[in-house]
Amino acid sequence: MKKAIYPGSFDPFHDGHLNILLKAAKLFDEVILVVTKNISKDKNPDLVQRIEKIKSKIRYLDNVKIEINQNQLTANFAKERKINYIVRGIRDSQTLDYEIELHDGNKSIYSELETVLFLSDNENRKVSSSLLKEIEKYKSES
Repeated sequence: MKKAIYPGSFDPFHDGHLNILLKAAKLFDEVILVVTKNISKDKNPDLVQRIEKIKSKIRYLDNVKIEINQNQLTANFAKERKINYIVRGIRDSQTLDYEIELHDGNKSIYSELETVLFLSDNENRKVSSSLLKEIEKYKSES
């Protein structure tokens, strides 16, 4: 059985994330959506609330599970579970460069971990969680 993890802070989980998850769910027998605490940008520490919102969007995906990772490096999380694939999405050349750096770091920790990159579909390419949070902030202030 081919298993993969799809890690991210998913704050918020948006259509771009769902687009990548749907692609991964077609390729792998099981995908574990790993909701992580990103210490550099995570201002919403309530991972349980975040997961409830995600569950409502993916309840029809039978081969997707959700787990929380609050304090482990992603490569160690995968290694403990003997999962050899990590799913990541790319939107542009900047995110590709970043993903290459992550790949190299993950490989230095867990050499069996292979990164599978999916290109976001065009309509989701310019969507980022940071942009969505900024829009929501301005909406709530007006």
